[in-house]
Amino acid sequence: MDAINSSRPTAQSAHPSLLEGEPTMPWIAHLPPLALIVAGLLLLRLFVGTVRSKPLHNELWASIDTVGVRPGGGALSRAVAIARSVTSMQETMREGYEKFSKAGKPFALPTMWMGGAIVVLPPSMLHLLNRPRDELSSFYALLDNAQFRYLMTDKDVWANTIHFDIVRKDLAPKNMGPLAGIMAEEWDAAFRSCWGDSKEGKVVNAWDSMVRIISHAALRIMVGLPGCRDENYLKQSRLYANAVLVDACFINCLPPAIRPVAGPIIALRARYHQRQLMKILVPMVEEKIRQYEDKGAEDDGPGDVIQWLIRVAQNHGPEQMTANKIAMRVLALTSMFVFAIGWVFAHAVLDIYCSPSHEELVSILEAECRRVSTEHQGLSTKEATDALYNVDSAIRESMRLNDVMVHLLPLDVISGDAIDLGGGRRITAGSGIRTVFPAQMVHLDPNLYRHPEQFDAFRFSREFDGSQQTAKRQLMTTVSTSFLPFGYGRHACPGRWFVAQMVKQALAHVLLNYDVEVTKRPGKRVSMLNFMLPPQSAEMRVSRKA
Repeated sequence: MDAINSSRPTAQSAHPSLLEGEPTMPWIAHLPPLALIVAGLLLLRLFVGTVRSKPLHNELWASIDTVGVRPGGGALSRAVAIARSVTSMQETMREGYEKFSKAGKPFALPTMWMGGAIVVLPPSMLHLLNRPRDELSSFYALLDNAQFRYLMTDKDVWANTIHFDIVRKDLAPKNMGPLAGIMAEEWDAAFRSCWGDSKEGKVVNAWDSMVRIISHAALRIMVGLPGCRDENYLKQSRLYANAVLVDACFINCLPPAIRPVAGPIIALRARYHQRQLMKILVPMVEEKIRQYEDKGAEDDGPGDVIQWLIRVAQNHGPEQMTANKIAMRVLALTSMFVFAIGWVFAHAVLDIYCSPSHEELVSILEAECRRVSTEHQGLSTKEATDALYNVDSAIRESMRLNDVMVHLLPLDVISGDAIDLGGGRRITAGSGIRTVFPAQMVHLDPNLYRHPEQFDAFRFSREFDGSQQTAKRQLMTTVSTSFLPFGYGRHACPGRWFVAQMVKQALAHVLLNYDVEVTKRPGKRVSMLNFMLPPQSAEMRVSRKA
């Protein structure tokens, strides 16, 4: 979700037999050996790193409060703290938030991501996100986090992100009406394919099945008909999205100096799936380019991502109008469409049906869906999904509890005024010092939310019960200093209305058509460096309602 908050500053083969299964993301099994490997690699190059470290980073360690490092500890203590960040980011961030963020103070957080420290700014400094993007940018942090330099073969695609233009324009709120109808056509087939239509019930892996469901509908928007119904394309898209995210996470867990050697090896899986997808996508794009050239700029409905990219590419020179280039840009958006939206949907379903009061919650949510469906002759319009206030509240609450990452909203100062940390400490343009915000800890702060560890489905709709007032509602798409999954200020996600509409339609389909029983609950949430691992072990029994 946060990937589409960023724009470039204006100064602008693995063995196939191992890769064919469904994405299971066995993250946790890799954590202990990965931590040992990382620690060994980091300690081996400790002295070289100490000698070559940037003076500004040394000054940062010395001048700012730091968590996770033994007081008075030297280079060895810092190296250990950096290695430990792979498995202890949550705990370290919580310590810093309680000690410093709540007092309005920044602190330094050791992280393998940067091979050093990042500065965690307190929520009181969120106003910085209203500064222009050509002064404070998250573009380079996005590249560092996604590791596209290893995972994607075409540098022009990941370094020249014109494909984000379509998110800002074609997924804007004014375009949600036509897209709502298109997505509504996909849900029944998607659910029947993944959950079946048995009245007796079927046990499914919660995470994988719900990501597959979202894939069906999301890829309709990506490539349109008939391509989105191609089972091989659906499968390869899921495998690619999984490979990109898993491999990027593993690369981030390595010391930066090791990445140029290990990164290309780790990326072999993602590049394999990239090649498989390109074989499918390039012919689709070639056909749509021919259609575009025949029709010109004639408006033919809302279109799909390929059509939108053709229009954008035409404005950026002939080198951008090749089928290969456009297909690669579709791939660059695939993880966002498949994984990010699947994350929100899967957690919302699990939170609702794992709740101690799930029978009451489901009854209230289902009643709302039936009432709104009757009033609007279905749930295939923007007006209908907008009226699902309790469903919206339940999803927003789930997003509050289930951040994708421990810290969000990374910023680099690239021009303009420095960031003043107080006490004469400033982060200036070109310093190489990156800042972030402690989003997960904000969402779990008891000073901001009553019983923050509990899932309260109607937390954001309760006060409006029986009222038609909407002016002050905190909807899924409402960003604030206490709700940051979609960013904040000028860095708020421009695609959040699309995410909201899609997830609300999907959840409403569950409530109206399926009985759900969680047979294996998700385990304790664990982070791998900054990334929160998905609930991949959870299982559910789903049965079609009579």
